[in-house]
Amino acid sequence: MQALWRQIDQLHAALVPGYFRASAPGAAAGGAPAARPSPRFVAEPHAIMLVAEANAPPGAGAAAVIGAVLARAYDTPSDPAMVPRRRAHVEALVVDQEHRRAGVGTALMEAAAGWARERGATEIVLTVWAGNQAAEAFYQRLGYQVISRALSKRL
Repeated sequence: MQALWRQIDQLHAALVPGYFRASAPGAAAGGAPAARPSPRFVAEPHAIMLVAEANAPPGAGAAAVIGAVLARAYDTPSDPAMVPRRRAHVEALVVDQEHRRAGVGTALMEAAAGWARERGATEIVLTVWAGNQAAEAFYQRLGYQVISRALSKRL
């Protein structure tokens, strides 16, 4: 899992260096061991981490984790301007570089959507960092559409 989080950290650091730092091998930013997702996230009753594993050759031991998705189900805030609805939010999706474009991400996203449906969610949302065209194209192929854009200005 640490190797997967390093891959996503490095991508995010390259895309938005003002927000993210790439972690060193075996460590998170600052040198501490990578600790994502937090135990608090995994313990939440409306959150889940799903993983994809590669089959290990016979006698090789445990299967390797090659992908993961973190998702959370939530209700819209109590606001008269908002349509009340239960949604799911994909916090993170990562697939090992060597296993991309083989259906792993699609399978993880389908599993997350199924989990969300079981919890009464009527839609699933996520964010993609600007410049990550590969991820944006992937999500569009799965039927996701842009509903918002976040803007930033350095002060």
